[in-house]
Amino acid sequence: MLVKLVSLCLFVGLGVSDAVLLAQRASERPKPAQGVEASVYIVTPSQITWTDPPAEVARGTPSIAPGSPLRYAPIQGDPLKPGVPFAIRLQCPDGYKVAPHWHARDENIVVLEGAFSLGTGDRFDTGRMQDIPAGGYGLVRGQVHHFALCKGKTDMLVYGIGPRLNNWISVSSATSTHGTEAKVAAK
Repeated sequence: MLVKLVSLCLFVGLGVSDAVLLAQRASERPKPAQGVEASVYIVTPSQITWTDPPAEVARGTPSIAPGSPLRYAPIQGDPLKPGVPFAIRLQCPDGYKVAPHWHARDENIVVLEGAFSLGTGDRFDTGRMQDIPAGGYGLVRGQVHHFALCKGKTDMLVYGIGPRLNNWISVSSATSTHGTEAKVAAK
């Protein structure tokens, strides 16, 4: 009986000392600065407001007509503000064309519905395009000249760091020094 009592005391004593050690380690962990709280940002489909893209997002004149309207919805941040993270949704109908253009910073694209066919270069050329299917991801590095085509009703999430401006490449400036050719990598 005495052996059982001693064993029980040791077991309880070890449990208490482990709890004390865990509490000490927890108090040694870095704590957020006072007043800083963890938060989440959630946007449900019913909260999305679709509009036309802001007029100030485009610089210059596109070399080809899109063929139909583009729908735009700001999700988070302001894509026109320098250094600010942003997320936007874009919807385009089947056959919508995006003329050759470039952005100063990287552009991340997640296709939610349809397919977004992407090509690089200064001239719109369907033979140089590769599809990003629904559920797929694409990255276009900053300064890379690119163009696109929506296949089927296409819905995309585009995110990055602002400003996100479309610098259209006119046919006459197709040989500009910004013309970076890049092969679209298959994944």
